[in-house]
Amino acid sequence: MHPINTRHLSLEQTMKILKRVKLVWMRGILVGILILMNCEFSSAQKHSFSRELQVENDNDAYTLNLNRDQYYSNGVAIRYKILRDSTPSNPGLLKVIRSYDINHRIFTPKRLWWTEMEELDRPYAGQISLAASNQYYFRRGAFLRAKLEIGWMGPVLKTADLQYNWHKTFGMQLPLAWQYEINNGPIINTYGTYAITVAAMDNLDLTTESNLALGTTFTHVRQEFMIRFGSFKPIQKSTQYNGVLGIENKGPRNHEFYFFISPGVEYVGYNATIEGQLIGASSNYTEERVSWVYQTRAGIMASWTKFDFALLYYRRTKETTEATFHKYIGIRMSQRF
Repeated sequence: MHPINTRHLSLEQTMKILKRVKLVWMRGILVGILILMNCEFSSAQKHSFSRELQVENDNDAYTLNLNRDQYYSNGVAIRYKILRDSTPSNPGLLKVIRSYDINHRIFTPKRLWWTEMEELDRPYAGQISLAASNQYYFRRGAFLRAKLEIGWMGPVLKTADLQYNWHKTFGMQLPLAWQYEINNGPIINTYGTYAITVAAMDNLDLTTESNLALGTTFTHVRQEFMIRFGSFKPIQKSTQYNGVLGIENKGPRNHEFYFFISPGVEYVGYNATIEGQLIGASSNYTEERVSWVYQTRAGIMASWTKFDFALLYYRRTKETTEATFHKYIGIRMSQRF
């Protein structure tokens, strides 16, 4: 690994990073305004789109705490969605959407400047995967997703070099203990999600969401209860579960803008980013997972004729016996065509 001669950012370095963050946010806002203007100019006509491109990025740096870069450090997902069946033979089924994903994830300990195994509270890990899913939208206000993910985790992906060079470019703390990365092994995971609205009023509804993961990397069960308030559609037609494709709409009635909060509890049966791979050589450093994790999601969701935007906040209790809680923000944008 490359050496570093400082453990903390100087005031000058901090100010430079703050300026970069401010510039990135300003550019992002400008791009968003231009996209929304394009959406509004085209909203006078009816639309029923069958394709969607979605980009999502999770990062704890978005909390604007420059000293925080830990645990689930960064995640990038690019998804391409296709309306597979808009008139299914099942009368209770509204439509079916197929999704193809490319994912990249980075996991790190709490402090990047730690160098000794005894200091670490979680192993480093890097993942790249491909996924395909079918999403079923039911007329009675329910959603079902079945997903298969295949990929790889381990040093062969050179995630250590990627993160080191990225941090070096922006003058951030360099990661110093990637030699304690989880070893090489395959990712073969299956996921299931089921959600249904159990109570609804004009500007408020309650939805239960159940999640199951089973595979070589993640095995867990999570139950959430989600409250939405604001201007929204039923979940089978809403941006909450990417259900806008195939819905003919016109003008402002197609728009959504609402807030949500979704507390939940998760039982973790296995987490390879903490405990090491099920398949392949054992890792030289692992940690003991915590079986029960409590997660709270909250966010702002907005949808127009062609474009969706979501700002998502996550807070999770500790995932290893040596760790602390973790929070990060996800930014998700979708363009239909």
